[in-house]
Amino acid sequence: MKKTKRTTIYGTLAIAAMVIGIGFIGLHRAEAEGALPHPSHAAAGVRPAALVTSDNAPPPVPGVLHGVKMTYDPFKPSDGPYPVLKPGEKIWIDVSVDQQLVYLFRGATRIYTMATSSGLESVAGDASPLGVYHIQAKRGRWFYVPQYREGAEYWVSWLGNGIYLFHSVPMNRDRQVIPGIAAELLHEASHGCFHLTVADAKWFYEHVPYGATVVVERAPVLLMGNTIYRPSPAQRQAIASS
Repeated sequence: MKKTKRTTIYGTLAIAAMVIGIGFIGLHRAEAEGALPHPSHAAAGVRPAALVTSDNAPPPVPGVLHGVKMTYDPFKPSDGPYPVLKPGEKIWIDVSVDQQLVYLFRGATRIYTMATSSGLESVAGDASPLGVYHIQAKRGRWFYVPQYREGAEYWVSWLGNGIYLFHSVPMNRDRQVIPGIAAELLHEASHGCFHLTVADAKWFYEHVPYGATVVVERAPVLLMGNTIYRPSPAQRQAIASS
């Protein structure tokens, strides 16, 4: 049948209405699923929910030591100004082996992130033990192990009463940072301890309290803004006790 001009106009209007309807349904569904902010939120000044991310490494703080380029200057904080803790305030620590990051949490809120190097899993006996631990009484300003020809400043024990530590990047017997190892922050490089920049280790030594929970897990920490997202059972227990 030959189409009249009026039939063509009606058909065009029907298609346009269908497209608009599909677009409205899709937009409504996106708002409901959180992919788009609802217009009423924008009008009320409400910010849309933050995205969940596992890319939580602090921005690089480049440094060069004896010609060795480093992602994080071994003498500087790895994540900017440190948090201020109230006397007696409870915090807990999470170490993600996958991310090579040390997180400091106040409840479910991340308050600081430090670049680290955990134990070399390719070397027998050097992997950092996974599990739930607590900061122990032993801590100090310097140690040196002739067996490894390495020492470090600002150490805090978390397992084995002086065996497994948080401490600065390794140094030689003259207390000079060893550039090749310091450059490995965000990569496995230790004998089981957790390496930190000298500044981070000093803050950790001076502020992290005895008894603080230490959760060491392989999985990455997920954050929504600064809030831990879908915490593991061990992380939930640490949150509840802090």
